[in-house]
Amino acid sequence: MRPLVFSVKFWVSAFAGMTTIVMLPFLFTFAQGVPTSIQGIDLKLSTDNPTPGQNLTITAESYIADLNSSNITWTLNGNTYQKGIGVTSIQVIAPDLGKKLAVAVSAATPDGKTLSTNITVTTGSIDFIIESDGYTPPFFQGKIPLVYQNTYKVIAIPHIANSSGVEYDPKTLVYQWTKDTKVVQSASGYGKQVFIWTDEVVPRPRMINLKVTTRDGTASAEKTVILQAGSPFIQFYNNDPLYGPLYNKAIGNSVGLGSSGELSVLAVPYGFNGLAGNTNDLSFSWMVNSLSQAALSASQSIVLRAPAGQSGSSNIQLRVENSKDILQSASNGFSAVFSDNGSQTATSTTFNNYNGI
Repeated sequence: MRPLVFSVKFWVSAFAGMTTIVMLPFLFTFAQGVPTSIQGIDLKLSTDNPTPGQNLTITAESYIADLNSSNITWTLNGNTYQKGIGVTSIQVIAPDLGKKLAVAVSAATPDGKTLSTNITVTTGSIDFIIESDGYTPPFFQGKIPLVYQNTYKVIAIPHIANSSGVEYDPKTLVYQWTKDTKVVQSASGYGKQVFIWTDEVVPRPRMINLKVTTRDGTASAEKTVILQAGSPFIQFYNNDPLYGPLYNKAIGNSVGLGSSGELSVLAVPYGFNGLAGNTNDLSFSWMVNSLSQAALSASQSIVLRAPAGQSGSSNIQLRVENSKDILQSASNGFSAVFSDNGSQTATSTTFNNYNGI
């Protein structure tokens, strides 16, 4: 422990043989990082932003006394909660939204000194809705994972209440958004619930932090989330001539051509950019039994026909690449099964909507 440094400065001057000594006021210099609590005791919470019902550890620390040998008394809202020699920490439950928990501690040291301090614990929380502009088919009700080079949107729903338990209108709060430890000034400010950004070319996890406070600073909440993008993916669907794409079931490892001996298959590139009305930036590389189908390079669909009087299967492969956003590419495939009597066994999978973060 570094001691306090007391500096005394003197001014000496001489006038006509007489020396005058002027003593300036004391200047107190505190060692960096050492708490300067005038009570001689400090309280630390296990988290700076507790949420309602959260288990908290509150620890008492002192730089001028040995608390391990002191008789310590803890009180919550004026009632004795715990006491004993060396009881330097307690476990408590964070109060409900809008409520306060008054925590006080006093320590009687072996040399007869009494140290005391108190804090007030309040709670708040923030919910995040995280979205991206990656492509999903019409009427898709789920949410796909974040994809490289998408534009991402984080919508904050803060829960901060006044002393009556009434939550503040989110539009009346102040928001400070931080990305990778840097405050994003353009996205921060009064009522700014939404943070939007486009990921850089170099893929890496992004740490997004938000601190929300009331205008007078009396209540706050904070949350951090780590976002990791990934690659887009492809799903195949039966493109029925009567009903259109059957999005309720994705084609699995294999699909039968049925008694008609013909099947139209639609490829859906989930998470890719550039599909809002066109696919000009995407290239579709179809292969049938390892043979490239150059005529289909701009087509999302392929029509499969069984050879007459034959049974067997064909391997269908597709690779999709984005010429503008180079990190976006994906591959997938399936087997098309056919027989001369029109009976085939095939598998399909129900595509469960991904709920994301």
